[in-house]
Amino acid sequence: MGHPEQESRSPGRRARAPGSSRIRGFTLVELLIVIVIAALVLAIGAPQFSEFRRNSRLAGASNDLLAALQQARTEAIKRQRPVALCGTTDPTASDPACAAGSVAGWIVFEDGNADCQRSSGDPPLIRREGPIDQALHTAADGSCVVFAPTGFTIDLPDGIGAGRILICDERGTALQAGSTQSAARGIAIARTGRASITRDPDTLDGWGLSCG
Repeated sequence: MGHPEQESRSPGRRARAPGSSRIRGFTLVELLIVIVIAALVLAIGAPQFSEFRRNSRLAGASNDLLAALQQARTEAIKRQRPVALCGTTDPTASDPACAAGSVAGWIVFEDGNADCQRSSGDPPLIRREGPIDQALHTAADGSCVVFAPTGFTIDLPDGIGAGRILICDERGTALQAGSTQSAARGIAIARTGRASITRDPDTLDGWGLSCG
């Protein structure tokens, strides 16, 4: 009878299990190459990421304010009562008050006598926005916007009635890198009560607002 064939093996060599592979680590040269590539990616991408963060911060704050203005107008029509939006230095306070100048956020409230001030016994706040990022600055031609039950804005004394609001960072109204648009965001409120965002540099410079 024949004998079954046996696999020949070299003396002192162990058989490798089927499907197994030898694990090989990085060499020092390969590790250095990876580190150099990572450093180059960070050097190129870090400034762009910083620019992206600044632009996102401005876009978020301006979109939040635009949404608050639109809600104030809608509530005035729905309630058939004047509704105001004003800046405040502390939007997180239990009873935030309207304020002029640089503000930390905005509040929306029913304003029965259209004087941009909350009175005792007034209904609860409709909305509050903020605090906004401390790296952002605001400027406006007034401190308050009041919407009539028709949705139109109510005429207020100069310095109180706002029709233009500017939001910017340390770049001011300068052009955004690689763009023909301003880095700053401006919100224009029309007499009809409709609000819109603009980044046109000529328009923003024509407002004469200093944001810084």
